[in-house]
Amino acid sequence: MAQNSSEPTKKCLRELAVFALLDDKEIELVCQQGYVKNYRSGEIIFFEDDSDKNLYLLIQGQVKLTMLSSEGKEKVMTILQAGDIFGEISLFDNNPHPVTAEVIEEARLMILNWDKLEKIIMKQPRMALKIIEALSKKTRLLASQVRDLVFHDATGRLVNLLQRFARDFGRSGDEGKVIDLILTHQEIANLLGVSRVTVTKTLNSLIDKGLIKMKDRKIMILDEDKLFRLIEDR
Repeated sequence: MAQNSSEPTKKCLRELAVFALLDDKEIELVCQQGYVKNYRSGEIIFFEDDSDKNLYLLIQGQVKLTMLSSEGKEKVMTILQAGDIFGEISLFDNNPHPVTAEVIEEARLMILNWDKLEKIIMKQPRMALKIIEALSKKTRLLASQVRDLVFHDATGRLVNLLQRFARDFGRSGDEGKVIDLILTHQEIANLLGVSRVTVTKTLNSLIDKGLIKMKDRKIMILDEDKLFRLIEDR
């Protein structure tokens, strides 16, 4: 978990959409006030109910945000990728983190303490807009999850999830679009709020219909139009 604030870090920040509007001096200010930390796969960045007040910017890798029920059942809220901001919910009140942040794929983060972040915002108000944008994105995600729970069955929820993953993690493959993300059936079940058995049956049904296939433990969408029309037809 070595820290680093070298020129390559500044180059990575410049390439992220979150800093697209900032000039070199403004990015330099972020690097001066924050620090970079590397995390291994499976490592916890912070736990639910921790009270640290930091803003985290994911430079590289993947992180999942989860919640635990009183019985210890995990609910995966979302999967984050490079350019995403998290930890912002706890910056504006005295409440602890409502989620746990766990690294899925080896990650590199820029971490800004709230006191130092305030200094950046005073000098560069556009950073505040990016934080508001991150909050809005999570609000929309929660609204989408509620909509799925209310209006869609397991197939509809899974197709909507694949649609979002295709947009966020998709890349072109030889036979279709590969979702560049490895998740177990249990992790997908936690995202959808269904059982692991239901996820396995639903994935197998989509495979039998020739809509998806598994390749190197990743889901490949073979016919996007036909797959996503399943939502409209239900």
